[in-house]
Amino acid sequence: MASATAFSRESAFPSSRLPRIQCNPLLSSLVCFASDTVAIAVTGALVLLAGPGIRDVHRYLALWPAFGLFFGVFAYSNIYPGIIHNGVAEFRRLAVGLTSCFLVVAGMILVTRSGYPRAVLFLWWLAAMIVTPLLRSVVRGLVCHKPWWGIPIAVFYTGDESAAIIRELQAHPEIGLRPVAVLSSPLAVRARHPLPVLDLRFAAAVRACGVDRALLALPDSGSGKLLEDLEVFESIFPRLMIVQSSAALYNLTADARQLGGCLAVEVRRDLLLPLPRLAKRAMDLLIVCSTLPVVGLTVLLLGILVRLESPGPIFYGHRRIGRSHSTFLTWKIRTMQVSGDELLERALANDRALREEWLRDRKLRCDPRITRVGRFLRKTSLDELPQFWNVLRGEMSLVGPRPIVEEEVAAYGMNFSLYCRVTPGLTGLWQVSGRNEVSLCDRVRLDSYYVRNWSPWLDLHILARTAKVVFTGQGAY
Repeated sequence: MASATAFSRESAFPSSRLPRIQCNPLLSSLVCFASDTVAIAVTGALVLLAGPGIRDVHRYLALWPAFGLFFGVFAYSNIYPGIIHNGVAEFRRLAVGLTSCFLVVAGMILVTRSGYPRAVLFLWWLAAMIVTPLLRSVVRGLVCHKPWWGIPIAVFYTGDESAAIIRELQAHPEIGLRPVAVLSSPLAVRARHPLPVLDLRFAAAVRACGVDRALLALPDSGSGKLLEDLEVFESIFPRLMIVQSSAALYNLTADARQLGGCLAVEVRRDLLLPLPRLAKRAMDLLIVCSTLPVVGLTVLLLGILVRLESPGPIFYGHRRIGRSHSTFLTWKIRTMQVSGDELLERALANDRALREEWLRDRKLRCDPRITRVGRFLRKTSLDELPQFWNVLRGEMSLVGPRPIVEEEVAAYGMNFSLYCRVTPGLTGLWQVSGRNEVSLCDRVRLDSYYVRNWSPWLDLHILARTAKVVFTGQGAY
């Protein structure tokens, strides 16, 4: 049930080994509350100043009591303390909460005939939808390493699975679940860990320290003893998270169901259903058509820069694999010399390390083929703007798995059939998770994760992160 390395044993229970709780969920909630208040207030003030102007400010001060409605809905939606949701789930709850509140405010204005311009209220809602989650993300990044941030949690030791969960939570403090103690059976073989390790019979003492949440990582093969212990755990901790380590069940769209007294997990693949596909296509067309004039002008200016530096065509087409194993040309602004293939062959033949990097990643950090303008375009991903044409034609989507070439099919293995059932994307999880710093194996994993967990909220989350990655140039070369 566990690895051969062991946690230090606790034959007796010294009071000094009780976990020292520094986390303050109330303070964490207040920080998120302050962030949301600033986001909603500032966006409202900016929209007001840009619209009717300061002379009409007295008319809008009457709307501020609606703040109670906002935060009442947020609290009911379990948005506070705002530290245990993934980015997609948090964005969905914020969006639903903000939209519900603004609809109620719009209804009140309509009933009372207050005469507030509807355009101003719409722009306020739109700005709040963008600024609120972004500001939350920034604030969380600033405070997640503070000792008071998060919720204390006890971890029941079940072997390598729980040790892996502890490492994950400690590596990502922004999640907000802070392991403070490990509870283990006296007979368990325990891996070494800096957390205090206590016998299971002292679980109530840990609970008395203010820890009301616990986590239990189920091994791939359960045991009768584990199920017996589960009854004890639930009687001590009011909130118990049960984690199944199997990657096959890791899905954001999984729902719990009861079938004949048994727990069933319904896992959906929404991206493979007709209506979600139609909604995704509609969102692609809406965004592309609304930004097409700006994108077209940008491509024109960049094309002139490319031609001024090196002769040859402005655009470069490369054949990729799309949905249903069909092939299509993905278009980019040319970033390489026209004789790039010859330059690459010569470089790979003369440099063994370069050749190994190419065979491993199909990319080179110091590619001899890239021009000076091309290096800038790749750093900012502006060379991929012509792929808006591929999106218009339906060959690509704004968000999706990375379009691959035939040489990469073998790396996808059994996941290739899943890849062929969806439309590849201009951006995706790979692009916002490190881009060129991500190995080919991890690219496959991220693409498969996207297909299994797709939702409109995930697409919007990726698009927002894409803007940040393009601005910072993270992972690009």
